[in-house]
Amino acid sequence: MFNTRGAVSSPSLISVDERNKRLVVNGYPLGTKPSLFSRELIDLAVTKELEKIWLWALPRDVPKFVKCGFHIEGNIFRYDYEEFAVSLAYYVFKARGLSDKIQKENDIVYTVRTEPIKQSQSLPIGMELKILDETFARQISQVLTQVFVSYPSPMESSQYIRSLMHNGNIFAGAFSQEKLIGVAAAYPDYLFNRCEMTDCATIEEYRGHSLSERLLGILEHEVQKHGSFILYTLARAQSFGMNRVFYKLGYRYQGRLINNCHIAGSFEDMNLWVR
Repeated sequence: MFNTRGAVSSPSLISVDERNKRLVVNGYPLGTKPSLFSRELIDLAVTKELEKIWLWALPRDVPKFVKCGFHIEGNIFRYDYEEFAVSLAYYVFKARGLSDKIQKENDIVYTVRTEPIKQSQSLPIGMELKILDETFARQISQVLTQVFVSYPSPMESSQYIRSLMHNGNIFAGAFSQEKLIGVAAAYPDYLFNRCEMTDCATIEEYRGHSLSERLLGILEHEVQKHGSFILYTLARAQSFGMNRVFYKLGYRYQGRLINNCHIAGSFEDMNLWVR
């Protein structure tokens, strides 16, 4: 599942995410020594004044990373375990690894899994769903900035959204009388054969019509045209609605990333759901 080419410091695998004060490591070449690699990552994070290292690791390397101070927070796998990656975290700033909302978030996951699932109703007249192209970048930005006080990526920039589309990421939108009222996105990753389902947002007055669920369905169908991906998402652990959406769509809860990103005004825990 991991890249076997390039240097350990490959910029395509390691990114300094100053917006979320974290170092993101999407993988490493086979043969990498976890002890040496850990020291390099920690030194880089300290130099850049980052608070967290988020590392996707091969299962066989996990015990060695744990010895170096990393913690297991989640995993991505299929039922057959043929493709498997473990999400690890190292907290340079120890307080970043502490959350006082764990019990509340556990209760949400329990309720999400146990409440009866209701069938979605038909869309109201005048609402429609469709795949979006770059001409909608400004409107996508407006929806996301209206729904979220802060966001992990620079969605306030229409140019950034256009760049995402140019790189093969897919956006879908919900419209009411030709006004964009909801969005969702799929980020296919061909290197690791996985696709993040993300950027779900619906303007408050238009909620209650299962728009995120419907948009994700459209995106999943679109993604299938490009290959067989592991689908996953990081849902705000305090959001019953979004966790419920992914459970309803057949995703499995596979971990929680503590204070993983800055969203809706503060750092929040994110639940990992996988299908």
